[in-house]
This record gives sequence, structure tokens and C-alpha cells, in this order.
Amino acid sequence: MKAAVDSFLLRSLIGLVFLLVNIVSIYLLLRGHNLPGGGFIGGLMTGMSFLLLGLVRGWTELQRELPVPPLRLATFGVVLAAASGALPMLAGQPFLTQWQIHWKNVPLIREVHLGTPLIFDIGVFLLVSCITVKLIIVLARSTAGLPAFTPGEVPYYSSIVEDPIEHEVRPEEKDGN
Repeated sequence: MKAAVDSFLLRSLIGLVFLLVNIVSIYLLLRGHNLPGGGFIGGLMTGMSFLLLGLVRGWTELQRELPVPPLRLATFGVVLAAASGALPMLAGQPFLTQWQIHWKNVPLIREVHLGTPLIFDIGVFLLVSCITVKLIIVLARSTAGLPAFTPGEVPYYSSIVEDPIEHEVRPEEKDGN
């Protein structure tokens, strides 16, 4: 399939913007459990960077290039966030109790603080970014006249008792019969 935009300059620029937005997104994710930011805003930034990529490359190509289906990764994010909250319960502490690990004298960094809030934020980041990517792809495919879901996705997202929205309208259905 041909790219959505045929401009080499625009494709290159969007690739650079995609990289820069995701660097800022990771920065916000990593600082968010101690300062403003975190998994939610980082995930939204990553999701919006995929919006730019899809506008330039085309939605079917973007969906084909994704290494993991977005909703599988979003499910992993939910499990990761829930596990970070439930882990302290195994030690008899309340849900979402924070555990921290501090390493001192780490080369080049000096001091590293890791804890369950970061794991929770990573789970939220995966959930928000992947749900955003999936919603953008579904909406963009629908507005482009393509089916919202690929044939392989239909069994996962639709009920067996319903007809897909994109089914062909027969002439007798147009008349109301």
C-alpha cells in the first residue's frame, strides 16, 4: 500500500518529532512518581506520537508495523499496575503500599531510587498509550471508509449476536423491508 503522504521531508520530520515526543514521554514517566507527570501523561504523549505517524504513513501500514497488538500490551499494563499494588499485600501490608530500593554510588548516576510507584506508572503508561493507539487506529480506519477492525480482530471486539457496523447494505434493506 502506498504511504498516506508522499513527501520525503514530511516523513523525515515526523520521524524526528516521533522520537523527540517519545523521549519527553519517557522523561515524564520516570519523573512522575515523585514530581508532576507520570504514566498517564507520558502514555497520552506516546499515543499522540502514533497519531502523527499514522497520518504520514497510513493507518493500515501503521497497524501492520506494530510489533505487538496494542490491546495485548494494554492488558499487560493493567496486570503490571495491579501487581505493583497487590505485591505488598503478600507481606501483610495494605494495597498500594510503596516499597523503595535505594542504590548508592552507581557509576555515572550516583544514586538510584526504584520502587513500586514506578512499576505502577509503567503499567498506567502501557495502558493509556496502547488504548490511545487502538482508538486512533479504529477511528481513523472508520473515517477512511475501511472496516474498523481487520478480519482477524473482529472475533475479539464484536458480539456474535450482532452484525458488524460495516456490513453491506442490500437493496431490500434500503427500502426498509
